[in-house]
Amino acid sequence: MSRPILLLCISILLLSSCGKTYEDHLINEWKLDVSYRKELFGKDYFQTGYEDGIFTFFESGVATYVNNQDTLSGYWKSDFYTKWQDYADDDDDTERYKYLEIYLANFNRNKVINWRFDNFNFKNSWKRIKAVEYSLGRDRYFEFERQ
Repeated sequence: MSRPILLLCISILLLSSCGKTYEDHLINEWKLDVSYRKELFGKDYFQTGYEDGIFTFFESGVATYVNNQDTLSGYWKSDFYTKWQDYADDDDDTERYKYLEIYLANFNRNKVINWRFDNFNFKNSWKRIKAVEYSLGRDRYFEFERQ
C-alpha cells in the first residue's frame, strides 16, 4: 500500500517541477522575422536592420545579437505589470501585460538596440514571439522566430 502512495507522490513532484515560466521560454536563440505598424486597412512593414542576425537570451539575463558584421551584447528582462484605465463612467478597468526589454550595444561600432515592448505573447507552441510597442495610433509589432 505504501509503494503506490510513494509512486504517486514522486510523480506529482516530477510533474509539478516541469512547468516553465515565461522567462524560461525566452531563454533561447531568436531571429527577428517581421516588423510592421498596424494601419487602418492592413500593415505597414518596415526594416529594422536586425533581421539578418540571431538574438540569444541567456538565463542570467545576458543577451547578445550576432550577425555577419556585428556582435552586440547587453541584457534582457521581462516581467508582468498591470495597466490601469480610468473611464468616464466610473468603470475602472485593469489589464495584465508582460513587458520585454532588450538592451544591446557595441560602442566601438556605434550601434545600440534599446527596445522596450509593452506586451508580448508566445505563438505557435512557444516557437514565435509577437511583441508590441504601443504608440498613439501607430503600434509597432515585432515577430521573432525560435531558431
